[in-house]
Amino acid sequence: MASLLGSGILVEAEEFHDFGGWTLDSQFDSEMGSPYLLAHGNGKPVVDATTVISTEKGRYYVWVRAKDWVPAHHPGQFSLTINGNTLDTVFGTNGKDWHWQHAGIVHLPEGDTRLVLHDLTGFCGRCDAIFFGTDDTSPPNENNEAARLWRRQLCGIPHQPVDAGSFDVIDVGGGVPGCTAALAAARLGDRVALVQDRPYLGGNAGLSQRDVNGDLVAKRLLGAEPNATVFMEYTVYDAALVGSQTKSVMARNARTGKEICLSAPVFIDCSGKAVLGICTGAETLFGQESKAMYGESLAPTESDDMHHGHTVFFRTRMGDNVAPFPSVPWATEVAKDYSDLRGQLTKPGLENGPGPLVVPPNFIPDPTIDMRMKGPLTHFWEYGQ
Repeated sequence: MASLLGSGILVEAEEFHDFGGWTLDSQFDSEMGSPYLLAHGNGKPVVDATTVISTEKGRYYVWVRAKDWVPAHHPGQFSLTINGNTLDTVFGTNGKDWHWQHAGIVHLPEGDTRLVLHDLTGFCGRCDAIFFGTDDTSPPNENNEAARLWRRQLCGIPHQPVDAGSFDVIDVGGGVPGCTAALAAARLGDRVALVQDRPYLGGNAGLSQRDVNGDLVAKRLLGAEPNATVFMEYTVYDAALVGSQTKSVMARNARTGKEICLSAPVFIDCSGKAVLGICTGAETLFGQESKAMYGESLAPTESDDMHHGHTVFFRTRMGDNVAPFPSVPWATEVAKDYSDLRGQLTKPGLENGPGPLVVPPNFIPDPTIDMRMKGPLTHFWEYGQ
């Protein structure tokens, strides 16, 4: 919640009362220091996010932590309105990565103060937090323990994680492998904790409404198991070891910042990005190992960097009318080498094929163009659809 301390008032964006059309993105908590609100409207500004905080009467310096994610173009712009007055500063335009941007001085009343985040572009404006300081000292920009300590102090979060229990098995990651591993362990009689950093289960197969079609019922199945406990929207950020044995993991809630400690003798890393392995210093691998490494019959002859495919399932046809398409002059810069979406599902059971490729009639490749831009530009299609 918004906190009143001598140094000022910190308002975490993830604790806004009404997100409006903004969405909570907690995937990069470890990389940038906190969950944040994202205005993803495909070129159409999303509905305002709003909240009300309690303030003491006084003069405050306003700081907003935002990201200009394409500095040359500033696609993700938004404004902040305080008690009906919109600040002159437009956020997401300062050419910097995650950074506290000063927005002037305001006088706040005693009692309620209403805050509004207003999306200006619909192209992924990002807001982490708002800080009302009592002097002109900038909040910490770094993502380190000192910055975490500053946030904990302002938000009244204990310096040490709270003990949330001991289990037989702890599974980090709630994708399809994580859900099935947790379910199997629970049905075998083990007390299982499943720690998932997103608001839904299923990973790449799990948008929140899929349960309607009956193809993803993981939460219902796990909820029916008395031995299974699901910690939703908790991001694992550290682990405790005794020698080389992992004893516990620490996790942080995306909405409240609450930190917990979970203990077990057995851990399974199904995070998809080796979160637990990295926290414990374990050996990690990326891609497909060669058949010779472990003798797996389905492994390729040579190792490679392939992982799960970014399969795009859609069909196109010529429309009857001209379709509106937002201006995305920054798309090429954003896509970089990812414009070539190799790794597609060629047919059932055969992956790592090429991505969709559209070749105009009488097309002659331009030898002066970087090779990466000769590939499929599916990324551009997706963003404008």
